[in-house]
Amino acid sequence: MKKVEVLGLETIPQIKQGDDLAQIIVDSAAAEIGGLKDLDIIVITSKVVSKAHGLTVKLSEIVPGKEALALSKRTGKDARLLQIMLDRGHKILAVIPLKGVIARYILKASPDAGVAEEALGASPVVCVTKGSSGLIHTADGGIDGSNHPPGVVSFLPDDPDKAANKITEQIHRLTGKTVPVILTDTEMITFGTIDKAVGSSGIAPRAKTFGKSDAFGKPKFGGMDMIVHELSAACALVFGQTTAGIPAAVVRGFDYQPSDTENMSNTIWPQQDRAELLKAIKASLRTTAGAFDIKFRLLLRIASWFL
Repeated sequence: MKKVEVLGLETIPQIKQGDDLAQIIVDSAAAEIGGLKDLDIIVITSKVVSKAHGLTVKLSEIVPGKEALALSKRTGKDARLLQIMLDRGHKILAVIPLKGVIARYILKASPDAGVAEEALGASPVVCVTKGSSGLIHTADGGIDGSNHPPGVVSFLPDDPDKAANKITEQIHRLTGKTVPVILTDTEMITFGTIDKAVGSSGIAPRAKTFGKSDAFGKPKFGGMDMIVHELSAACALVFGQTTAGIPAAVVRGFDYQPSDTENMSNTIWPQQDRAELLKAIKASLRTTAGAFDIKFRLLLRIASWFL
């Protein structure tokens, strides 16, 4: 029987600035699961890393500039949150309104419609952004006030891969074991949310079995699974999203590919220059156009000219 275990660490306390996360994780693993073992993988919510690094701010201390105020007026987004996004080097790619049919759909996922409507009223839109590292964020650039005191938000480290690598190195010094570390954050997907990796160290983020033979000997069109995303989603089952209070988990029994050089930023995110990426986008638009009627084909063709 093949088995993969996800072991949530329940004895991790509330993290504050300056806490030694590596030591806390090692101690919790020793108390709960007999310590860390070779081939274990540690998955951590990025929020506790942000707390340990002091990456939190009081909204009352944020003074929005002209650009943030203008964006707020047009979108309804809190100007202070927009200012934090701009200060962190985020480029806004899209603004999604959480009203009408979207709001009605969201309310169906809540046991308390009144509280849900209050939450929606406090955040009438969600911004999709691109960070300075190239990471696409579907929920306000990773800026989040949940599980913080009122009026306090946290934001992601500038380099989540570097933060993950630091924890990996510290755990190795403490235990003598080399264990990969994955940092996660909650992102929006179609019809819901899911935890995805935002940083990694010590593990190849993506499977490399494209073209291997399937059960019938044919080369398989697949095998590029985003391993770090799959592990993050699995661990979210024990993390929870509200009061569960489990910010880290150990994955045990998963056969992964170790790597000292690959991480999220240099593997999953395209490394080509801007010109090459624009060529790929244009090719996609033009190929898509071929599947539709002449009116839609013309619109896509015109869109490609502006890239």
